[in-house]
Amino acid sequence: MSKNSKKGKIVSCLDMGSSKLICIIASLHNEHIEILGYGHKESRGINASAISDMRVAQKAINSVIAEAERMAGFNIAKLLIGISGCQVVSNRKEVGCKISSDVVKDIDIENITGKIRNEFKKNNREIIHLIPIQYRIDDSSVVANPRFMSGDNLYARFHVISTSQTTIRNIENCFKRCQVSVNNYMVEPYASALSCLSQNEMELGTLLIDIGGSSTSYCIIADEKLVFVGSSPIGGDLITKDIATILGVNFHLAEKIKNLNSSLFVSPMEEREIIKYRLQDSGSSESSMIRITRLELRDIIQSRLEELFETVKMSLEKSRISYSLMPNIVITGGVASILGIDKLVSEIFNKNAKIGYPTKFTNAPPEIVNPTNSCALGMLVFLRNIYLKEKNKEGFESKGSWFKRLMDKIVAV
Repeated sequence: MSKNSKKGKIVSCLDMGSSKLICIIASLHNEHIEILGYGHKESRGINASAISDMRVAQKAINSVIAEAERMAGFNIAKLLIGISGCQVVSNRKEVGCKISSDVVKDIDIENITGKIRNEFKKNNREIIHLIPIQYRIDDSSVVANPRFMSGDNLYARFHVISTSQTTIRNIENCFKRCQVSVNNYMVEPYASALSCLSQNEMELGTLLIDIGGSSTSYCIIADEKLVFVGSSPIGGDLITKDIATILGVNFHLAEKIKNLNSSLFVSPMEEREIIKYRLQDSGSSESSMIRITRLELRDIIQSRLEELFETVKMSLEKSRISYSLMPNIVITGGVASILGIDKLVSEIFNKNAKIGYPTKFTNAPPEIVNPTNSCALGMLVFLRNIYLKEKNKEGFESKGSWFKRLMDKIVAV
């Protein structure tokens, strides 16, 4: 959502996770992002960004938007929505067309993107991101910008990230019931990358792993472009379920045990230390005690994390993406708060790994700037980048430019 006001250009976004919903309203002043209001609620009726119960989801979304609006002091009409990596498919598409005149013009670029969109539409797929990888004219070498170049045929290779039209229709139906419209969509790991990665990391290449509640999304950024998106069905909730199953406790207590004792660093002196939790038996007033050593709890958490990262590694190998050339790995999301998780990733991938923190928000409330909210904050960075491109129009025509029309179709906000 965006509009102009005395406060600057107002934008808003909503991260639809399985465990949490977060809505942020912000004001854009050139490169500065000022957060005006935000809401944070438990996610209900939503599973990995897909609507699972329309009425329950509507109530949860209304609640989180209302909380952000109360803090900001005004209502919003449109939102940028984050889509989980579990809901999208990452493809490469190369298409070509006859150059319509003596040089490549706007219409030629539009013809190529139109071909891709029509192909995906016929297969009931909705394109979320359409990212140009390279262009060629006839049998020449790769060119960065084909406009005003001569030739007979123009070829382009795109990275296409798409999702089911059914998923999109149900999301939009839900937001219509909330009397708010969806302005556009963004894949969540890409948003997290924009908030956590430095310019150098985006240029040299980085694998970002965003660990959510029900699933994990990951992406590869290289040469400042999103080159791959993938997902794993393993998330932080499975760690909690493992603890609950082994200790025989409910999910809520297992989550509490995980959050208060989630560390992969256990010294020899701490290995036999007993973690105790008292609870009431359902049928009597006598209390019982749960006991587990720090070493046992560490092993439960670590075994599930090892499975998660091995799954990501195998998926990347099957995709034939040369992730081995990526010098950096960044972990973000709520589970990234587990102490030692970066060392575990470094051992499995044999690469440097670190925790990703949103670093591009100097004056934001400290309670919101953390790895858990990397996706929502990254969507604000995305909106700001588009705002600056539209404002500056570097190298493009100011009125009806091909860039403006292309942005309207691909990443309009």
